[in-house]
Amino acid sequence: MRNSGPLLILVALLGLAALALFWLPRGGDFDQSPLGSKGLQLWLEAKGISVVRSNTHVTRARAQISLRILSLPMSNGEAAAPAGEEHTGDAALENWSYEAINHELPTLITMPKWRGSLLRDGIARQSDLVDLTDIHDALGKIDHPSDFRLDRHGPGFEEAQPGLGLGQPVKIALYEAQTFDRANLPRRCHELAGMPSGALVVQCEDNPFVYLLSDPDLLNNHGLALADNASFAVSLVTLLRGAGEKRPVYLDTAGVPLDSEKPVDEGRTYERSASDFKRFFAYPLSVIWGVLFVVAAICFWRGAYRFGPASNETSGNIELSKTAAIDATARLLRLSGNDGRMTGQFVLHLLADKAQLVFGPGAGNEAGIERLFQRLARRDQAAAKALHSSAQALIDRGHRMTRADLHRNLEIFRKSLGSTDLGSR
Repeated sequence: MRNSGPLLILVALLGLAALALFWLPRGGDFDQSPLGSKGLQLWLEAKGISVVRSNTHVTRARAQISLRILSLPMSNGEAAAPAGEEHTGDAALENWSYEAINHELPTLITMPKWRGSLLRDGIARQSDLVDLTDIHDALGKIDHPSDFRLDRHGPGFEEAQPGLGLGQPVKIALYEAQTFDRANLPRRCHELAGMPSGALVVQCEDNPFVYLLSDPDLLNNHGLALADNASFAVSLVTLLRGAGEKRPVYLDTAGVPLDSEKPVDEGRTYERSASDFKRFFAYPLSVIWGVLFVVAAICFWRGAYRFGPASNETSGNIELSKTAAIDATARLLRLSGNDGRMTGQFVLHLLADKAQLVFGPGAGNEAGIERLFQRLARRDQAAAKALHSSAQALIDRGHRMTRADLHRNLEIFRKSLGSTDLGSR
């Protein structure tokens, strides 16, 4: 059990590496999570609608986008949001509204619904819903009156067929459906799409380029998989950007101001921070680092520990080297199909050695081997005949024998030679 210590250390290292791979954030990606928007991007692109995503290093130009999609930020930080791409603060809400009017840019702002705890648990529960009071506080900062209210309808799913005026209505389904209260909808605002329980998409006259979506599950990864929510999302995007529009949709998770003329690449002036270092350990790089760590641990363990005591005798090593060389040569002969020829030579050399042992040096030739058989015949005619027959067959025809015949004749030769007393000088 002397070697059990390093083995236990290796097992512990492998276990820690496996746990690290599970604990490290997988592409830490809010975008790939149930509440992310990667599914919306792929679905829109599959329907021929190009999509660009926000980048904190690049300022987008209004002229190059047809529709901007944002999510209403929460000042208390309860709502789930992309890590590292937080909105730029409460002032960004006024900027969005101003930019929508100034650039005549259709802007869709989705209301928050889920807490960040949903991302950790992976199961949607009522306890994971953001309080409506907090949403109303954030909603009031878009310069809407206090009677602009949201309601939730549950528990369970609610289904409806909202019409957007673009062909046949599709069937949508929402868990704990979140809608705007029609009874308290401001007079200057009207409903573009809704369900029996309330309005889903609202537009107001004071800013006709801003649209409010009450339930984000109509656009996020989780919601697109329900009913015909994905088709509704495409219809909504098509309606807001214009049917003949070719410019891409802008999925904005940073909320930075737009540029009025052309994109500005700010990568050269960007100051690196310690948080940027985390990208080198994000998935899938985390898997690569984990594998390298395990390989390095194994190499260190195998290189730092000697298995068995050191050998001080050189003579034994020489004999081992000879044996290894003979084994290697024999293996090559077998692989090349020359094991029969090798066996014939072995029998001939063995008989020559026996002849020199009996008759002295110089007798290890064909004449000496013949004298050896004659001497054996005088002692035991049957044994001599069996030995001579098997030896002659192996020497003359060994290279043409099948493997079975070769083994059979070699076994006869071995037994005959072992049971024969050849005598000595």
